[in-house]
Amino acid sequence: MFKLIIKGLGGQGAKTAVEILAVAANYEDKYFLAYPEFGPERTGTPISAYFKLDDYLIRDRSSIKIADSILVLSDKIERIDSELKKGGILILNSKKNHEKYLLVDADELSKEQGSVKNNIFMLGLLIKQTKILKKDSLIKAVKDKSKPEFLESNLKCLEAGYKYEKN
Repeated sequence: MFKLIIKGLGGQGAKTAVEILAVAANYEDKYFLAYPEFGPERTGTPISAYFKLDDYLIRDRSSIKIADSILVLSDKIERIDSELKKGGILILNSKKNHEKYLLVDADELSKEQGSVKNNIFMLGLLIKQTKILKKDSLIKAVKDKSKPEFLESNLKCLEAGYKYEKN
């Protein structure tokens, strides 16, 4: 079973990101659980969203303690790697350098595609790095979940994230 945690701040699209992954998983007839966890949500407060994916029925409904991969949408989030399994992939939106994680200035790269949020860019990068779902399934899911006025920029962000190469 693949386990993912997406960490961000309220309003950054962590909840939307796991919803998109759920739709993509459904296109591939995979079993999944996708759910957010937050307190009294407000824009700018920490939020985590969880996603479990498997070829078999998922009976474990507990929260994810150790993940195969973690996406961090904001570099303001602290304690980011305590939930990552050894050898897991951590993708962090940051301008800083870090030898242990895959760092990407997703904010800037998303803006270049016409989006104010980085969640779709980060999903493209996640799919490329983990191969947990097919790119075509993710494209269909983004089309299903995007408002018409954001569809073009979301598809550009997905493609840019998928093609991203660290220099």
